[in-house]
Amino acid sequence: MNYRFSIVDRFNLRSLAFSSVLEIGDSNQILPYSIALAVQREEEIFYGHEGHFNFPLFLTLIPRPLLSEQIQINRINESSEIHVHSVNITAASVASVIHIGSTNLIEGESWIKHIRHLSNVEEEAVEEAKAQQEAQQLSGS
Repeated sequence: MNYRFSIVDRFNLRSLAFSSVLEIGDSNQILPYSIALAVQREEEIFYGHEGHFNFPLFLTLIPRPLLSEQIQINRINESSEIHVHSVNITAASVASVIHIGSTNLIEGESWIKHIRHLSNVEEEAVEEAKAQQEAQQLSGS
């Protein structure tokens, strides 16, 4: 691998979280990996015993592509450096990589199971309508 100098005059990162990497300098390989459950509820309830990773999603292997062709790359670098004036990043999360430099291999995986527990709006509307009808019947008699 032909290495080039990476020059960044100004770098601003506000937030880096959950298995994310900020790599400044050269590396051989970066292998970020994350599994997560994202539970969203309309009511703020935590039962304490929830949170398992035996969903079929987490037991599935990502199929790797079979490389059957030789790839030839001819590269002419006009300069021995990569110069960037400013990098401004708001946030990086869940096995992401911010890298200033060179690397041979980056292979990342992020598995997220989203679970949403929403109130049944239709049932609530029907119950409310019934309650209003009963109230009207009681007040009308």
